[in-house]
Amino acid sequence: MITFFRSFFNSKIGVALSLIFVALIAVAFAASDVTGGASFGGVGSESVAQIGGEDIGTGEFSTTASNAFDQIRRQNPQLDMAAFDAQGGIDDVLEQMIGSYATATFAESIGLGASKRLVDSEIAGIQAFKGADGRFDETLFRNALAQQGLTEARVREDIRRGLLTDQLIIPATFGAKLSQQLALPYASLILEGREGQIAFVPSAAFAPKGNPTDAQLQKFFADNGARYRIPERRVLRFATFVTDRFRDQVKVSDAEIAALYKKRSAEFAATEKRDVEQLIVPTEAAAKAIAAKINGGASMAAAAKEAGLEPVDLGLQSRQDLAKSASVAVANAVFATAAGKVATPARSPLGWHVVRVDSVSSIAGRSLDQVRNVLENEIAQEKLRQTVSDFTADLEDRIADGASLADIAKDEKLELQVSPELLANGQAPGKPDFAPIGAYQAMLPIAFGLEEDSGPQLVEVQQGKEFAVFEVQEIKRAAPPPLASIRERVATDWALAQGLASARKLADGIAKSSRTPAALEKAVSGASVPLPGIEQIRTSRQTIMQQQGRVPPPVALLFSMAEGTTKVLEGPNRTGWFVVHLTKINRGDASKVPELMVATRQQLGQVTADEYGQQLMAAMKAEVKVQRNAAALQRVKDQLTGRNREN
Repeated sequence: MITFFRSFFNSKIGVALSLIFVALIAVAFAASDVTGGASFGGVGSESVAQIGGEDIGTGEFSTTASNAFDQIRRQNPQLDMAAFDAQGGIDDVLEQMIGSYATATFAESIGLGASKRLVDSEIAGIQAFKGADGRFDETLFRNALAQQGLTEARVREDIRRGLLTDQLIIPATFGAKLSQQLALPYASLILEGREGQIAFVPSAAFAPKGNPTDAQLQKFFADNGARYRIPERRVLRFATFVTDRFRDQVKVSDAEIAALYKKRSAEFAATEKRDVEQLIVPTEAAAKAIAAKINGGASMAAAAKEAGLEPVDLGLQSRQDLAKSASVAVANAVFATAAGKVATPARSPLGWHVVRVDSVSSIAGRSLDQVRNVLENEIAQEKLRQTVSDFTADLEDRIADGASLADIAKDEKLELQVSPELLANGQAPGKPDFAPIGAYQAMLPIAFGLEEDSGPQLVEVQQGKEFAVFEVQEIKRAAPPPLASIRERVATDWALAQGLASARKLADGIAKSSRTPAALEKAVSGASVPLPGIEQIRTSRQTIMQQQGRVPPPVALLFSMAEGTTKVLEGPNRTGWFVVHLTKINRGDASKVPELMVATRQQLGQVTADEYGQQLMAAMKAEVKVQRNAAALQRVKDQLTGRNREN
């Protein structure tokens, strides 16, 4: 498989994008100009970047960015394209594509190649194109391309570029290692401990006492709108129906019951079962010897233990059960044996069976009248399933033919319901008590993947019991709510923001005069406003790592400071400033922990390999001369994020 893409960027979502690109290109569903030069957003054949003599067209780039966004959104349903762009996602997609083109162009310039046969083998190895027998299926391949709107030529070109890149990146990064001496200081950092003090200067202590004016609040809200932004919301219109509505259409005749009884007559006939224990040995002689001992009075367990075996209690078995699990010969021998006796040893593919019959149970047959209700219910359930299947298939055909949700509800006498404005996770910002239960759980994953003009959708709410047909009635793009609805919150934030500047002056003053713990304590106690008490911190990097990202920022700051220094750090949500003083560094020595050294060298070896890859990629981009079209890139971003619609 193609594994040439690595983490060549360090944005907030860069790692996820890298992994997604590997998956997308591996199955040939990414980086594809499906229109073959068709226009996009009115910019036609314009390119967003030129690499050597090749262009990345706006159509190709738009498709690839959309695919990458869709993949990430499956993991984070609340993400919208605007937020994806704000985090650098669209730019990262372009850099990935440029890297693919640049490495392939450079590879060709130095004589590397990827033959048609090699590309064929890559395609044949893609799991999505394999049939039930595990072999490449031409029909599956063609159908997959048609479903994605891809051409075979485009897919082959993507794979060819990937193979060329493999030939450059893999040799440059494979087997990268870090020496023992170079790894030692990094490993020792993990064992390092730090001691310090943390003080806090709250913004609230300096916040204005009065309320802000309307003009002040409006300006603050306009400047900080992103802080209050509500993700994209959707309003659903839907109707549900249960399968019980079709029960009156299901009729079961006496003839149908009689026919099913006849078909399953063996099941209802009188039968005999035997409670048995067995041993399986490799030879007939061994089986006869063990059987003789048991018939001579030895217990099954004792005879088995003497042979180094352990009997297995099979419980009640019918003749058919034994014939299926062992062999007909074993079944016949067992059912020719009385209770308390050992059957004549018989053979199966597993070996020779020594079977003791502990008891014999006779089960009386059941008449048609005795099982009528059971059979009638089975037939009714099967007919109901078929009726529901026919109805839903007809409903999907009507939807495909253009039937509206209102038409369907009217024809089927269904009650239409309208949801509140919903986020992708089912929360309703305007209704905190709303719970997305029932049909919502089935509709939401589909609803947030639909376009505004998509037709009605049919989903199964409870398997075989309840269905819903729905449509997206309205899409509300991500935006801040009206100021009036959150005025109190914004006013509080405004007050904190005003106090933040004054709190910073005090925090800076405390930090400047606090070169020792005693000096810090004196500065805090003598501050112009009452401050919270100083917190004493003593921890290690190992503890920090075990907390997996849940480390308070001022504690994390301790591990990036020089001993005896004091720094100031802004608290969350403008609540104030932390004054952090590092008193002591307790050095670690990883040379005494060999397993830590091994793990560190392995991890840093991968980091080294990634660095080699990044440097090689940068060099190849410079060699083939990459030109980016910022204006075209912005037009694609505007189209994808919907900014064109807003303007």
